[in-house]
Amino acid sequence: MLDRKFKTKMKIIILLSAITGALSARRPRCHACLDGLCHSRSSVFNAHKFSGQLSVDRKANILYFHYQDNHTMDHTGAFDLNDIKFKAIPKIGFTFGHAVDQTSRDVYMSGTVGIFKYNPTTNAIKSIGLSDKTVWHLQYKNKLYYSEFKKKGVYIYENKKSKLIAPLSNYNIDDFVIDKRNDIYFMSDSIIYRLKNGTKNAEFFIDEIFSLAIDKKGEVNFIQSASRGVYKLDYSKDSLMEVGAFGRGSPFRVVFDADNNMIYHDIDDEKLYYLTPNYSLCSVSTKGKGKHTKKFVAMTKD
Repeated sequence: MLDRKFKTKMKIIILLSAITGALSARRPRCHACLDGLCHSRSSVFNAHKFSGQLSVDRKANILYFHYQDNHTMDHTGAFDLNDIKFKAIPKIGFTFGHAVDQTSRDVYMSGTVGIFKYNPTTNAIKSIGLSDKTVWHLQYKNKLYYSEFKKKGVYIYENKKSKLIAPLSNYNIDDFVIDKRNDIYFMSDSIIYRLKNGTKNAEFFIDEIFSLAIDKKGEVNFIQSASRGVYKLDYSKDSLMEVGAFGRGSPFRVVFDADNNMIYHDIDDEKLYYLTPNYSLCSVSTKGKGKHTKKFVAMTKD
């Protein structure tokens, strides 16, 4: 009798363990918690060293980036996020700045010197000028904007002519973006400043190091590699609000695709990752006194 009860109990334990294991296996990983939802990451491109800006053609959902192969040869690549296909951009190796005209789909890239324009339809690339300058960052917002490597200021480039944006002439520009209001956010000497559209002076915004990114809505996002925190501008209150955090690694360059999903370069493992929501709930907290690192707790839906 006892033996029969024991066997029955063991069968129940084994069955419950199997069910628990199956549920755990099906539960999606929470690689990032954004807006209260878990996001799973998938690798876009592996085993190569990346550098420079990321940029996305949101009409075709194609990601552009620079990488080095295992023989330290430089390449510029494109990855179709819809069809999961990769292709190399011909006739150009090293590029650092990348920006896309979302209307024409033309891609602007900066090489060791100069700026190039790539037409994805014809697969043709050509130099469009500044062949005596090393361009650091590019942005396209109705016009092409650029900054130079270890130089001050941001410029507008039109009709093969450069025009300095006067209020920024005294700032060393490490990173910059242009939002839906045509306000320019930029980092200079580890401080974020803002030049509001139509004003004559840049203003202090926050004294922390962030990577800057513009999402599909044209809103500015701030990514802090040290804490793995993600913030964006609350336009109604004109202040930063916390959106969430990454679970691991050191996210650096970030862009948003046609569905406003995030793609990022993790400088810890030198990989590009693509985040998509899996709709499990999560919350973010801070751990480590004085370290300000982020962690999140995933909670399955009822």
